[in-house]
Amino acid sequence: MVDVSVRELAGFGLANVLPRAGIGPDALGTALGLRVISAPVSSEGVASEGAGLALWGTGPGQWLAFADAAAPDWAEALGDRLAGLAAVVDQSSAYTLLQITGADARRLLQKGVPVDLSALAPGAGAVVVSVIAHVGVIVHQTGPESFHLAIFRSFAGGFRDWLDASIAAL
Repeated sequence: MVDVSVRELAGFGLANVLPRAGIGPDALGTALGLRVISAPVSSEGVASEGAGLALWGTGPGQWLAFADAAAPDWAEALGDRLAGLAAVVDQSSAYTLLQITGADARRLLQKGVPVDLSALAPGAGAVVVSVIAHVGVIVHQTGPESFHLAIFRSFAGGFRDWLDASIAAL
């Protein structure tokens, strides 16, 4: 029997964080009170997390801020904390966020992600920006058998079709 659970999350916050020229991860970390890692997957294999906020590295000098429970003005408050350091743009309504868990979660994702997920550090924190079924996806590993997938909302239906067919084929 396949051990995979898929749940669409609600109430989360996602925002692009793009530092101003000359501003590095250390300055962002000081403002946010956490150690900001400057690559999607660092040598430690973790995203920057702390105090109800995570920064998922999505490229050199770019992050997607994630809050699992966000007030309507959370991105504005984040922008205030990063005033003069980075631009913050709320993306919460642009994405569908899925949580995929279970012993077969990694095997399911590996059917679509053209990146070797077994090479990720065990546990939580790794971030992969890739495609699945021609749909852009940000994969955040939240535990050994648990992942968040951020998909642009307009592609969520088609992605869900791929997901359901792939689960059935496991």
